[in-house]
Formats: sequence, C-alpha cells, structure tokens
Amino acid sequence: MNFISIRLSTIKSGLIVPFNVFIRLANQHIMYLRQGDDFDQNRLDSLRDKGLKKFFIKEEDELNYQSFLSDQLSNIHLSSDDVKVSLALDASENSVITVMSNPATEKSYLMAKFSSDIVKKVTKDNDHILREMVAQTRGQSSNLVEKIQAHLVNTASIAIKFSESLNSNINTSSIGIAAFYHDASFSQYGLEDQKLFFQDIKSMTAKNLTTYKTHPEKSVMCLQDKSFADKEVLELIISHEENLSGQGFPKKLTKLTLAQEVLSLCAFYDREVTCLGKNPADVLNSMMIDQVGNYNLDLLKKFKVFLKTYL
Repeated sequence: MNFISIRLSTIKSGLIVPFNVFIRLANQHIMYLRQGDDFDQNRLDSLRDKGLKKFFIKEEDELNYQSFLSDQLSNIHLSSDDVKVSLALDASENSVITVMSNPATEKSYLMAKFSSDIVKKVTKDNDHILREMVAQTRGQSSNLVEKIQAHLVNTASIAIKFSESLNSNINTSSIGIAAFYHDASFSQYGLEDQKLFFQDIKSMTAKNLTTYKTHPEKSVMCLQDKSFADKEVLELIISHEENLSGQGFPKKLTKLTLAQEVLSLCAFYDREVTCLGKNPADVLNSMMIDQVGNYNLDLLKKFKVFLKTYL
C-alpha cells in the first residue's frame, strides 16, 4: 500500500476530511482519523508539540485530497502564510513524486497542472511566499532523489512567479507542467549517471557530457505520443537546456520563445543553487556576466530584480 504525505500546517480544526488520515510510527502507518471526521484543535496542538510535521493518506485518495485542497484555496485569502506555503508545497512535492515514478500517465500530467495552478494562486500578490517555499524545499533535501525533486519544485515555482511578474502572455500552466517534468528522466539513469545532474557541466568528461545531454529528449519522450500532453509543454521540456548562443542542447537552438527562454533561465539558476549547492547571490552576480549572450540582457536584468524582490 502506497501513501503520500500532507503537511500538518495545512490542517485546521473543524475541517471535515474526505479521506482516512494516518500517522507514521516506527515505519508503520497508523490510522489517526477516519473519513468524514473532523480535526480537534487540542489533538493537533499535541501533535505539533511532539514535533509531528506530516500526516499521510493512501495514494488512492489523491483525487479526494485535491478536492480538499481546492476547497481550502477557495478561501485562500483567509489563510495564514504558513498554510499557503504548505498547500503549495504539498501539491507540488506529491506531483513531482508521481511524475518521477509514472511520468507517462495522464494522472501525473494533470497533477502537475493542478500544482501549477495552486502555485500561481498562492504566490499571487504576495512578496515572500515564494521565498519561504524555496527555502523550505532546499532545506529538507538530503539525498540525490530529494534534491532533484526539490529542483523540479523550485524551478516550477520560480518559473511560474517570474512569468507572472513579466506581465506577458506566457501560459503559466504550461510552463509549470514543463518545469515539473523537465528532469523527469532522472529516474531512468543508473546511480553514477544520476550524479551528473549534480555536477558542473564544465567539469564533465566528454563521455559524461554526452550522457547528460540525453536527458531532455528522454524527459519529453515520456509524453511524446500522449494525446493529453500539450504541444507547447513538450517544446518547453525539450528546450530547457537551450539558450540563445546556440551552445545549448539537444538542438543547439539560437531562437527561443519567451516561455522557452524563461524556463531555461529558471532551470539554469536553480540547478546552480539547489543541485550544485552554490550561493544564490554568487550565482546571480555571475549570471549577469557569464550568461549575457545566452539570454536576452533585458530578461537577465528583469530576473535580477525579480530574485531580489521575491527570493
């Protein structure tokens, strides 16, 4: 039986839950609340005092959980910032786990779309929600799988919010889905090749670089023949390592749509910080020098302002 986690901070007393809720003790999932029951504030406070941070629900209840989240989002303006962050991260992290384990299914695709829409709504008109989301995600990443999951979540969140800040016609659902999928092929590689996702491209051997350069095509192949996958999403996934200089891959493009350039820029930035462990301020400073020519200078300037405002 598979379970997915939900943050304790998304739960408020009096809420009726449309699914069974479990807590994990000694690697076992113990029933805590039955479907149709509500949460008691005293019990919630007691769990928080004991350091519990997450509940669990059965994977088969994912759709019920999405409905539960949607109900909360309908009154998001009444929620605290902690709840907003938790709602967005719960949806995003569970989407990434599903995408990486079953990338070719319509369920995974729709979960990525659902999460993109939640991130857009939660971060709207709020200057610090994105900062807290990214900080929490980076702070809880310990192994390679968790780090790549954090990278996918962060890239999606940053790309969605940056697209919104540009007041452009970028489809935030499309760029969000593509961001959640752009490194989905990670799980198709063996351990040694997975380590390449956390290595500076400049330091890779020719053989390793050739291997690493296959990942955009492998990621897009998961959705290539699926009727539910939008063409723009596929184009965004396969071009996330491209840039305007023609030095990207796999097609060495020299022309990108604004959405392609935004996703490439956001993926590059977060890979440097989340995957390579570099200081965010140092990455930003070097980008303003080293990435001129790879990205439009005006877009780089706007990205710099964006990062200083929201991250």
